[in-house]
Amino acid sequence: MSLYDKSSLIQVPSLYKDGTLVSTIPEDRSGDFTVVRGSNLSATRVGEDGYIKKGYENLLLQSNSFDTTWTPINSSIPISGQAGYDGTNDAWLLQNDNNSGFINQDISNSGVSVFSVYAKAGNVNFIRVRADYSSIATTYFDLENGTIGDQFNVIKSEITSVGNGWYRCFIIYNGTTTRVRLYPAVNATTTGVAGDNIYIQDAQLNQGLVAYPYLGTTTAPVQGGLLENTPRLDWSNGVPAVLVEEGRTNLIANSEYFGSYVLEAGATLDSTLYESPEGLNNAYKLNFTPTSGQITHPIKYTGEHCFSVWLKGDTEGIVGMRAAQGVPSVTEFVNVTTEWQRFNIVVTDGRFWQVFGNSTTLSSVYIYGFQIEQGSTSSSYIPTYGTSQTRSNETISDNFNISTTATIYNSFYSDVVETVFVLDQVFNVVVGLNKVAIAFSPTAVKISVGGSIVANATGAYDTSSLTNIQLGSDNGSDYSNAPISGFYVFPEFLTDEELNSLTA
Repeated sequence: MSLYDKSSLIQVPSLYKDGTLVSTIPEDRSGDFTVVRGSNLSATRVGEDGYIKKGYENLLLQSNSFDTTWTPINSSIPISGQAGYDGTNDAWLLQNDNNSGFINQDISNSGVSVFSVYAKAGNVNFIRVRADYSSIATTYFDLENGTIGDQFNVIKSEITSVGNGWYRCFIIYNGTTTRVRLYPAVNATTTGVAGDNIYIQDAQLNQGLVAYPYLGTTTAPVQGGLLENTPRLDWSNGVPAVLVEEGRTNLIANSEYFGSYVLEAGATLDSTLYESPEGLNNAYKLNFTPTSGQITHPIKYTGEHCFSVWLKGDTEGIVGMRAAQGVPSVTEFVNVTTEWQRFNIVVTDGRFWQVFGNSTTLSSVYIYGFQIEQGSTSSSYIPTYGTSQTRSNETISDNFNISTTATIYNSFYSDVVETVFVLDQVFNVVVGLNKVAIAFSPTAVKISVGGSIVANATGAYDTSSLTNIQLGSDNGSDYSNAPISGFYVFPEFLTDEELNSLTA
């Protein structure tokens, strides 16, 4: 009989849905794991394509029902049933009744945000997209030529053709949003008069520096991407492994918007946004003076903390990273390549952090995803858009009965060397992939690691009450933080040959 046929539970992370990690065996779904994480979207993972994956949210209500929570000012109630960009008849005609007509929706949201809409020319060729906060962020878009007109108080504006005369238009800005507005406009500087009209469809307000794929809403915001209780199948090691981590807080308010940081000694930031480790255009380019120039973020923290940031260059070169720990500060020099890498410094009682130039061969560096968190190591990335964010403790559990005589197999990736104790037996965990099989009964224990038996003992062992499996933690505490690529249960004490074949 094959080991597959002998198994009572096989969990190889591949299939999942929100709140559930699906097991291959048993086939009746009684072995599926329950996933519980906090209610926000602070967790991330690395996808099969190698890019960081996030969750996001459309914060608008009735995002394509412009006759509901949207208020017309000097304009008619938009007319539905128009031919849309997506082959439906879900677009709307927005037409002025008077000068400077628009529709708006009141909204409360703070931080770096993107307001987007799909639009097409009507009897005028421009749309004005506006978000109100303590200032006004606004841009005029040319719906005939796909260009940008006047813009004010925006981080970035962009217009992208989606075919058949339709464009997706969006503005990125930083502030506490109170209202968003859409106007027909007659040119790149002026809103419309009575009778002017354009077509609109699918509005969205999401946090960050990216206009994420559209999510339709009705009476509540809608989330997409990595959802709050979705198991994090992480491909950092080239295969899917479920990531289960303790809660951490990124203390930095803006982890990606480096325009809010302090530039010193001649350093500058490009206004263009570049491709990041997400595969999206939300990274900055930091330009140094020949041997200096720095970007600084003042922040005070007490105790041991780790700060991390992704860096890459157009060429290889040396970049300095510094964190204040009294006098002198802690400084490291890192070798930046043309590929994204994450770099870390651990500091106690810090006051600021910096990235600074230190090489005449590297006049600039791309920068993304700063994080500062309590602890001696960095955890997975926690994005922030105006305030610090906490990724809550995760638990992945299964109320599955394991017999008093059985074998458990676990494969996982560790980034530290550790000694592990199981039923009074000891084995070592190495950096990288570890394969461990533990056969046990009330009178014996045998452990195989890496294709060899490393423990073989007899005695009296309490193997009763094995009715709940916790992956990666002890019921929400004592986390291993090691991505798990496989977990199997066999309802018997496997032979040496079978144990070693599992772990080879």
